[in-house]
Amino acid sequence: MAAFRFIAWVLVALAVALLGADGVASLESGEPVMRSTADILMLVGIDGTGIAENSPGGVSQALGTIMGLPLWGVLGIIGVVLTLIFRPME
Repeated sequence: MAAFRFIAWVLVALAVALLGADGVASLESGEPVMRSTADILMLVGIDGTGIAENSPGGVSQALGTIMGLPLWGVLGIIGVVLTLIFRPME
């Protein structure tokens, strides 16, 4: 349980870091910048849109939607949900 709790907090921390990176990029460019999940995965070397297009049926639509969302939102929601599920019980 402690390992899942640690992973949840790491995901929340990554989401905050990505949100800060988008904030700094917005300040630099003078206009709002929100990098999508596909943009961040492309920086790592993974073609997220290609994976979404080559997936079967409904999975393709779901992945396409996720690839359009900001990665900080995706990781943040997953991290908060895991934090709530694996919170210490007394």
